[in-house]
Amino acid sequence: MSTTTSKRKRAMKACIPCHQRKRKCDTVYPCGMCTTYGYNCRYTDGNPAGSIGGGDLIIHPPTKRVNPDVESRLGSRVATDLMPSSRSHVERDCIDGNASPAKSATVAADTSSGILDEQKLRYSGASAAMAFPHILGVALGSENPPRTRSFAYNFGIRPEEASNPHCFLGNIISEEDLGLFSGAFFSVLGPISDVIDPRIYAQRCRDYYNRTSNSAIAFAAVAAGVAALGSFLSPNRHARESDLVQYAKAILDDPASMRLHGIDHIVAWGMRVFYLRATTRPSNAWIASCTQMHLCEAIGLHEEVNIKRIASIAGSAVGHDADRLRRIFWISWAGHTMLSYEYDRSPVSFRVVTCQPVISIRGSVADQFVKLIQIIPSPNSPFQLELQPKSPTEELFWHMQALHELRVSHPFLVATKADIAFCFYRRLYQRKVCIPDDIIKLLIDIGNDAIQAAEQQAGEGRLFWNVIGSVFQYACILLALDTPVASAHVGAAFKGLENLVKAADTGLTREALSTARHLLSLSMAKKRKELAQLEAVGESYEFPQTSPVFEVNTTVSDMDWNVDWDQFFIEPYLSMLGPDVQF
Repeated sequence: MSTTTSKRKRAMKACIPCHQRKRKCDTVYPCGMCTTYGYNCRYTDGNPAGSIGGGDLIIHPPTKRVNPDVESRLGSRVATDLMPSSRSHVERDCIDGNASPAKSATVAADTSSGILDEQKLRYSGASAAMAFPHILGVALGSENPPRTRSFAYNFGIRPEEASNPHCFLGNIISEEDLGLFSGAFFSVLGPISDVIDPRIYAQRCRDYYNRTSNSAIAFAAVAAGVAALGSFLSPNRHARESDLVQYAKAILDDPASMRLHGIDHIVAWGMRVFYLRATTRPSNAWIASCTQMHLCEAIGLHEEVNIKRIASIAGSAVGHDADRLRRIFWISWAGHTMLSYEYDRSPVSFRVVTCQPVISIRGSVADQFVKLIQIIPSPNSPFQLELQPKSPTEELFWHMQALHELRVSHPFLVATKADIAFCFYRRLYQRKVCIPDDIIKLLIDIGNDAIQAAEQQAGEGRLFWNVIGSVFQYACILLALDTPVASAHVGAAFKGLENLVKAADTGLTREALSTARHLLSLSMAKKRKELAQLEAVGESYEFPQTSPVFEVNTTVSDMDWNVDWDQFFIEPYLSMLGPDVQF
């Protein structure tokens, strides 16, 4: 009689973040818990997510990358991974089943988890419907596999939207004025939003006005956005600034233009995001930044292998080398992440990001700007704490300390640093936790620095959103802290806010000052009420007219302290204290 012995299947282990936080994990990649809270979902090598049938299919989650610049127990380690999150079916078949882990890692580092159409600069995941015919053709040994196109995506019974005609940018702004306002842009925003090389930009402007450019339409949107921001930052604005904004918007919204999107579209959307953040409601800027991030994925800038391929294709990046493409991605990511965190909305996240970090170059603070934003707990951020926090509250405390340790000097970055710190505090405030004194001190230090930076920016006519926003939020947070230490700085915060209103006396700035004063009056009324309650208790209590006299207890006789204690702590007296007493 033969018996069949079945091997008991082991339960799938939870991912590392769920295991560390003792939360239920659905063991998929990424798991539901990590997707909900933005954790970096990853599994141990012994039990990676997605294994089927004992390991026939393995999807590798992304490895950690950390910020090397905050050198402390809260800091991070040097970024080392460039491994994509997954391999395509064809790539997995090409890897020997007995290959060593080191060999597999090498293959993964040199490949992409998707497919890049180099002619159209169109990226799609390896599992996309339009990519499958190409992948299948390669698997079947075709030397000329089908292209990645939208085969059978719909019936095609209606023509696609037609392109709208766009006038020549020179009809709105002259080449001379474009150079003037572009210079204002590069002098103020160039060090922060370092996504355009000024020399290449100037040459492309000349080519455009001479009608020799092959990428005229998309670049016209870039130039219009640069000119509009330069006008915004100049003491004498261009008469048709709003027309420049609408001109760029019309190109970016053009369906025909978006069918052949490129790097210029991402840069132009970045100019639009910046202008909207400085001039209109937060929802508009956030939605525009979401579009910008989706374009980054549509082109594949989140993967390092695609960046190198795009940079090597003549004409595809139009003057953007690999380092510039990395700056475009990370600065776009940083702006979107900050908008999302400040607005408390979900950011656009990628399955994996292998784009290398922005390097530090002279005259640019873009790398510092990105490092500041990377401290925000968010998907795809390479920054991670060295120790595992025990709770979300502790995690926010540690991120606050890491933010404080990152030193920046540019006024825009100082104000941005304060905005991030205040984002942390508002989340702590919602948790109704007691703020430790050291965290309060960090908040006050960062807030006081923001007042000085804001007044400096306003004095130079650089009325960025964080100039007024950081000081207003600081005043509100000091009132919310409601401690003697915080109250001592309320006067300076309100004085700074009043100075900013004088620098730009508008309806919004006056409303901000009025709201802050109203909150101050409410805080004062609350303290008066508390004081009145204490005074009422004091008035109802009859205090004695004379100082109390404490009576001497005569039931206990005075002890003679002149005792020979050495003689006392020997037998037979020692036994009187009990058997457990030893000396």
